[in-house]
Amino acid sequence: MSESRPPRTPGVRALAPASARWRPSTPLYQRMARKEARVREDQYVALSRLVQVLGRRRTVRSGPRLTENTLIRVGIDLLLERADRLVGNSEAELRASVLDEPPPISQGPALFELGDGQRTDTEPRR
Repeated sequence: MSESRPPRTPGVRALAPASARWRPSTPLYQRMARKEARVREDQYVALSRLVQVLGRRRTVRSGPRLTENTLIRVGIDLLLERADRLVGNSEAELRASVLDEPPPISQGPALFELGDGQRTDTEPRR
């Protein structure tokens, strides 16, 4: 007799029980669920540069490496921590509702301060 299985959604893998999913020697990235996200080009560039800056600032070189995905997970944790603040009908309104400071008037590229006094290529030219 063949075993009856529920229908599968294409591209979605069923998760095994937690104990069978990973072992302590399994790399961190293999223990996480895969979720693809589309980001703007300026966000991707800023994330890549920020990872490089943070990598140079690291005081401990052992352990998991910092990647764009590391920062995305930190951002998701921050968003989920502030989920009760989320209000709005658009990306801009949702973003503004969870930020500590209101967004700048311009909806230009994502900017961040490197802290070393150097301009970044993502800063607007005056």
